[in-house]
Parts: sequence; structure tokens; C-alpha cells
Amino acid sequence: MWIDDIRGALLAMLLLPGVVCAQSLIDPDGYRSLTGDRRGYHLGDTLTVLVMESTSAQSAAGTGADSNTDISARTGLDSNTHQASLGLKGDTNGSGQTNRSGQIRTNVSVRIIEQLPEGLLRVSGEQRVTVNDEKQQVRITGLVRPDDIAYNNTVLSYRLADAQIDIVGDGVVTDAQKQNIVFRVLKWMRIL
Repeated sequence: MWIDDIRGALLAMLLLPGVVCAQSLIDPDGYRSLTGDRRGYHLGDTLTVLVMESTSAQSAAGTGADSNTDISARTGLDSNTHQASLGLKGDTNGSGQTNRSGQIRTNVSVRIIEQLPEGLLRVSGEQRVTVNDEKQQVRITGLVRPDDIAYNNTVLSYRLADAQIDIVGDGVVTDAQKQNIVFRVLKWMRIL
């Protein structure tokens, strides 16, 4: 008997396709198969940016100028000779050299905040660290191509387009690096 009931229910579902509407348990917009690519490319997905930036700049300049002026006069009168001389001499040498280098190495997790029509992903994130009352904040924004995202959801910082990487510190060490107002005024007046 119960087999007849099941057959009747199945027959009713087949004959009335518009009446019975089943909802899928899978969200088609966010579905990822178990064997599919796990790289982030949807809004809200997180990536890890491997910041490995290194900069180096060097500049050197030198100037040299020599100037020498001699004026002399001699006069002779009978057996007495009078001599007078006047001389001017000047040397100017100048040289300057500037060296600057910087290196940043850190990892920061960012979130995909926008998918641009051409396929680029806008990412943004920040990290705050406090050690001994010294606060450091690392902020990263930029554009990344989905092809540059590695299988483990990492992207190298030099693969970000329009990258902006800010590292801001605040605390005792940062305060010690600031010049006081007297020193800055004397330096502005070219006394120091």
C-alpha cells in the first residue's frame, strides 16, 4: 500500500511541474566546487599581500672653481728700486653626496573591496601592531589582477598596480626622532 502512495506522489510531481517549486541549497553566485580553484576573487574575499619593497637611490655632485689674480708694479728710480705688489687668490671647491635606501618586509591581509569591469580587483587592508607602547600601522591599497594571485591566496606587493603602502609609527621611538622647534629654526636660518 505505501508503495502505491509513493508512486502516486511521484506521478503527481511529474505531471504537475509548474506547481512544485524546489529551491536549491546551493547559492549559484558564491558556489565553488570542492575541486575548483580556491583563490579569492569575490567581494569580501581576503588575500595576503607579501610586502617586499626595497629602494635605493644615490646622487653625487661636485663643483670646483679656481681663481687667481696677481697685480704687480715695479718702478725704478736712479739707484733706488721701489717695488709694490698686490695679489688676490681664491679657491672654491664643493661636493655633495646623497645616499638613501629603504627596505620593507611584512605580510598584510587585505580584503577585495571592488571588482572593476576590466577584471581588476581593488584591495585594501591595514594591520596594527603595538610593542612597548610603540604603535605601528601598515595600510595597503591597490589593484591586483586575478592571474597574479597565487594558489594560496597570496600576492606580491610589486604585482599591485597603483599600490599605496603606508607605514606609520607613533610612540616613544617616533617622538625621539622628531627635531625640536629650536633646532628646526636654527637650521632654517642656516646657522646649523
